Amino acid sequence: MSELETIRLALKTKISKISWDIDGWLIILKDSNISSIKATRRQVGISFDWEWHFVAPVIISEGDGSDGLTLYREMKRREVQIKRKGIFRYNYAWVTAELLERVFPEIVPVPDLREYLNSDRELLKLLKRSSLDELYVNTYFELLGASSPDEALRRYYESPQIVGWLITAVKGPGSEWRFGQIVRRVYELLDYLAARLIEFTRRLESVTA
Repeated sequence: MSELETIRLALKTKISKISWDIDGWLIILKDSNISSIKATRRQVGISFDWEWHFVAPVIISEGDGSDGLTLYREMKRREVQIKRKGIFRYNYAWVTAELLERVFPEIVPVPDLREYLNSDRELLKLLKRSSLDELYVNTYFELLGASSPDEALRRYYESPQIVGWLITAVKGPGSEWRFGQIVRRVYELLDYLAARLIEFTRRLESVTA
């Protein structure tokens, strides 16, 4: 079965449209907390192994007003990722994003989103079911016109046109034979996580406005 057929079978009625977009499948969704997922297969280093990257934007608002800038910068302080422990049975915990600490060392992280996600038992259950290798929650940004990803992050931080999150999930080698199950479980996880992020961000917006 082809990748396209497998994705269609895995997500069924959740798909509004699916098409090939440069380097992966762009899946437009309906009746979901996320509007789309970009699924891309990437080679791991110089090996013959492949891993899948699933990227889903969670848009909060559009426009470049001062309120949006304030909210975006508060969201930036709360970027997180998972830390995975274990060999055969994984345990997960949310920690401050390494990307935030590397690209924005001057920003002091705030732990409330990390604590909020760590306290969600349903989210942790979905994480274990998905068996993801990596999962990141970063503020939304675009690469257009930048010489490097780090430059794009800094430029977007200065003048964000869209306020939102980018969720990136990575599933490593060995997933080809059960790709349909992985797609379904990753979707369930990202959809649930997006709902939690929207809820958290609306509360954050109310106290930063």
